[in-house]
Order: sequence, then C-alpha cells, then structure tokens
Amino acid sequence: MKRVIVFFNLGPAVVMSLMDGVTSIRREYPNGQEIQLQIMSAGFPSLTGDSMMVHVASDRTLSSDEILEAANKLL
Repeated sequence: MKRVIVFFNLGPAVVMSLMDGVTSIRREYPNGQEIQLQIMSAGFPSLTGDSMMVHVASDRTLSSDEILEAANKLL
C-alpha cells in the first residue's frame, strides 16, 4: 500500500491509502464533471543526507512548499 496526498477542488489536502499498482485517482467536481488525477512522486532531500519520497495527486499546479507542508502535517 502507498499513501497518496490528494489536493482537489481547492479543498484541504487529504491522504488516501492505495494499492501499489494504482496510477490515478478519479474525482468528481460539484458540477458532475469527472477527472482522473495522475499519481506523481516528489522527492525532498534533507540536511542529514537522507530523502523523503511523497506520492501526490492534484488537479492544480502545486509548489514544492505546499507538498512538503502537507506531507509534514499529514504523513
């Protein structure tokens, strides 16, 4: 299982647990329009030399700061 941070429709980020082979998430906007959100990976190096890999799906462009903040809060 992998944990994916989902950013959707300007709502707060949520975490979903999905099977490893899943590559996208289907979501529906309030108007009924459906969208497939691709699951992406983002890596963040740390000062100690190790790194953190985060899985993310979003319907908008995110900054690395937004992803890192959500990861620190939710994971």
